[in-house]
Amino acid sequence: MKKKLLLVFLMYIGCMYSPVLKAQDPHFSQYFTSPMTLNPALIGKEIADWRALATFRSQWWGSNQAAPFYTTTVSLEKNFFTGSTGKSVFGIGVSLLSDASNAGLLKNNFFTTGASFNIALDGNGNEFLGVGIEATYANRLVDAGKFEFQSQFGSMGFQRSIPSGDPVNIVSNHYWDMNVGVHYSKNYPANNWGFRLGAAVFHTGTPQEGVFSSSTYSIARRISLQSGLVFHLTNNDELNFSGISETQGQNSIFTLGAVYKARLNDKTIESLNIGLWNRFRDAIYPYIGLEGKNWLVGISYDVIYADIRNYNSVQSMEFSLAWHFNSAKKAAIHSENLIIY
Repeated sequence: MKKKLLLVFLMYIGCMYSPVLKAQDPHFSQYFTSPMTLNPALIGKEIADWRALATFRSQWWGSNQAAPFYTTTVSLEKNFFTGSTGKSVFGIGVSLLSDASNAGLLKNNFFTTGASFNIALDGNGNEFLGVGIEATYANRLVDAGKFEFQSQFGSMGFQRSIPSGDPVNIVSNHYWDMNVGVHYSKNYPANNWGFRLGAAVFHTGTPQEGVFSSSTYSIARRISLQSGLVFHLTNNDELNFSGISETQGQNSIFTLGAVYKARLNDKTIESLNIGLWNRFRDAIYPYIGLEGKNWLVGISYDVIYADIRNYNSVQSMEFSLAWHFNSAKKAAIHSENLIIY
């Protein structure tokens, strides 16, 4: 009986991919600062040379229990200009995503490397068609020392040092996976606007996952669709609209929002970015970012209206960092966009 209860508990907090439980991959509110988890075709796009990104998410940390999810992703990308016009782009990247649940009792780690090629369809670099591919090595770590059993409860509370007599029969797991994506973008400089469209498939090989050695299931593919519009205003400000739709198993997410990039008359902070998104049936979240010539910092807070708020006062917050850095050869090249849209 205890093993069955433990199985249900683990599948709820940690087995993110089970379609029966309508669970899913880790997701970010600031998805635009995590291109390698959004679309492999975005690797190396919109940068002059190198780009380093990091996003930290604490999800549902307002409950009385230990924070169910704490997710971190860091990535590094390199851009290579190719083709006769010098506008086409070949990009490579590496990333690490770590998703911890229940105060670190269960951790899932994803090591990803990938490449993309965005070919310029015109000589001015205003129209691109890109494809990308990623390979991922994933592993799961379980800290059995953090389990608590009824037999360990006494007058001083739970004491893990006391033998429980209930061995934790949970297998560690690792597997290889592959993701693919396409992306199309077109700008109209004369009319001061542009648009982007993208699609990606994650877990193309539907690898096997499991909790106990006797229980396995296939990870459902995640299909991600992205779209965006950008308007360059007469005062040099920008207005970016973006939407993302993701489906995995029986679970789906649809997010729609916008960010306004207000240019500032300051050499250090070039713009103040203010945004608002709605992740339908889940949360509305405001965003604020400060952007310099080669850096961007942002923070968002999820105002959750999903049913879980009826059971716990839960909160979610994200913090992101982006940094462009150039070699001496490309020191004069500057990308206008640190935000992925």
